Order: sequence, then C-alpha cells, then structure tokens
Amino acid sequence: MSNIPEFSITELTNLTRGILEDNFNLIRVRGEISSVKNFKGHLYFSLKDENYVLNSVCWASKVPYLQVQPEDGIEVIAEGRISTYAKSSISSYQLQVNQIEVKGEGALLKLIEQRKKKLEKEGIFDKKFKKQIPFLPNKIGVITSSSGSVIMDIIDRIQSRFPTNIKLYSVSVQGKNAATEIVNAIDFFEKNPVDLVIIARGGGGIEDLMPFNEENILRRVFAFNSPLISAIGHETDFTLLDFVADLRAATPTAAAEMAVPEIKNLKEKNKFLESSLKQSINILIQNYLNFLRNIRSIFVAKNLKKIVEDNQKNIFYLYKNLYLNVNSFVKLKTTDLKSLNIILKSLDIQNTLKRGYVLIKDKSQKFVKNSKSLKKNNEIRIQFYNEEIEAQIKIKK
Repeated sequence: MSNIPEFSITELTNLTRGILEDNFNLIRVRGEISSVKNFKGHLYFSLKDENYVLNSVCWASKVPYLQVQPEDGIEVIAEGRISTYAKSSISSYQLQVNQIEVKGEGALLKLIEQRKKKLEKEGIFDKKFKKQIPFLPNKIGVITSSSGSVIMDIIDRIQSRFPTNIKLYSVSVQGKNAATEIVNAIDFFEKNPVDLVIIARGGGGIEDLMPFNEENILRRVFAFNSPLISAIGHETDFTLLDFVADLRAATPTAAAEMAVPEIKNLKEKNKFLESSLKQSINILIQNYLNFLRNIRSIFVAKNLKKIVEDNQKNIFYLYKNLYLNVNSFVKLKTTDLKSLNIILKSLDIQNTLKRGYVLIKDKSQKFVKNSKSLKKNNEIRIQFYNEEIEAQIKIKK
C-alpha cells in the first residue's frame, strides 16, 4: 500500500492542470457549437459531439481576430489550448479558443443559411433601408486588395466611362484577417466621407469568400452612412454582403459600370434632351402664336376694337346730347315757369284789385257773382285793394 501515490485534492488538481496544460498547449478540436453567451466581450460556449460536451471560452482580446464568430448549431474546428479552472471549489477544464474554422462546404453553407435567416429576421436586408446610388459621384472609395486585377479593372472602367476621383483602401480579401481589415476600411470611409464605396474581390471558393459572410462586416455595412455597392466574385457567386449592400454587382467590372455613367451616352442623351427641349420650346412658341392669332381673329371677326371705339364715341355723343337735351329742357322749363309765374301773378286777387276791381260778399261771406242774387236792403261787404267797407242795397226804379 505504501507504493501507491497519495495526493491532497489541491495537489491532484495542480498535477492534473500541469498534465493537461503542458500536453494540450495547442490543439484543434472538432465539434458543434452550442449555448453561446457574451459576457463583457468574452464569448462562452460549448463544443459537443454525440457523446460529450467541452466547455470553451474566447477572451475579448481574441474575438476580433476570429475567422468565424461562434454561432449555435455550426460544425467547426476550434484551435486553442486546454486550461483548468475552479468553479464553486470544483475543478474543471475548458478550451481557450484562439481561432475557429468551419470545414467542409456543407458546414459553411449551413452556417451561411443560419446567419442569413437570423439577419433577415432582424430586417437588415430590408429594401426600405437601401440608399440611392448617386448619378455622378465625385469621389469613389474602393475596398479591395491593391494587388491583382480587380482594382485595375475598376479604375480602368471608371476612367474610360466618366473620369472621377478614386480612393483605394487596400485590404486582405480572404483569410482570418480579412473581416477585421474590411471593417476598418469602412470605418475609414465613415470618417473620410466619399459619395460611393465599392467592396470588391475576384472569384473564389466558398471558403475564400467567407469573410464577406461575416456578421461583423454585415452589421457595419448596414450602419454605414454612404451608399455601397458589393462586387464579390463572379456572376454566380453570392455572399450575404450582397443582401445588405445598397446595390449588388455581378462582377467588379459591373460595379464600375454601375458607379458612373458613360460619358458618350451622356453626350448623346444631352444632345437628345437639347433637341427635345428646342422642339418643346418651338411647340410652345407655336402654340402661343396660334393662340394670339386666334385672339386676333376673334377681334377681327367681331370687330371688337371698332366696337369699343364706336362705343366710346357713342358714349361721348350720348353724353353730349344728354347734356344739351337736359340744358334745353331746363331752359324750356325755366321759361315755362316764368310764364306760369306771370299767369299766376295775373290771377292774383290783389293784383286784380290793384287794377280798380272790387269783390262783393254777402252777409255769409260768399262772393256775389251777379246782381240777381241781391235784394233790397241786403247788407253786403265791398272789398277794395286796400280796405273793406259795409253797404246796403238800394234798388232804383
């Protein structure tokens, strides 16, 4: 019994830690990711197969450099080292992950589809968020590799169509650093704004194009303030970047053609518009001339001008006649009034009495019109011009 080693719990834990950490300092582990949690930037998750589960962690300092971000349900190969830790005084071990890869086209396609459904549910691909591509951008930013034919194809096509300012931000377009460099490039153009950005690379396999399916790039493009065209691979290649970009081009060359119009076509269009404008102006002038002719015809046909002039003369003539007639009428009536006044004066009793006539009234103050109405001894009153006297009738035989 004395030959059997004896350890305390602490000694055994430390010995186990040494064996694990020394012998499994850098390993690769295959498994399916599950139970992903983010705590203060650190990613905690499990790697499992059909029999066992391995606790895993990726520290915040390593997360930005991961080729693939951990997501539930994807098959991966995680690279890292085994470490031990104590939780509630219970000794455990875990995999400290430095890098994650997805191996096999089937696994990659599954990852892409899962990510697509997730982001689609969030509305990141919604058309209502798409920004309008400017018609004539003054500055174009290009995010791609400075080596290779892609950048030259874009520059040549833009300069041949409509020369403009091009700013290249060179990045890796594949590999573990590509996603981080592309995000940095977008940040650069956010701080140094351009009218349009093109993200481009040539064709490649699904693994080569995986950086353009990374969630950090997709979310950064979604939040980007300038319009953006994606031009990844060949016409048959699709990445999730194509769904979040404001416009998708089948190839980098096609992106250049979408970015600027062809100056030759613009000149032809300008010539056509100039011709159309002249034609429209001529039609407008002709319409106004026809309108004026019609107005003139109406004036001539109805002799409106002459009618107005004649009416002016008639009005003056009527006014003159009215004045003359009124004046004549007034004069005539004045004469009539004078004549009437003379007649009235001639009929005035006082004026008659002044001429030597008298008025005789009976006792009842009625005028005596003839002598037959008088009888002997009737009292009468005789009215002279200036006085009235009483008298008595005497009849002579």
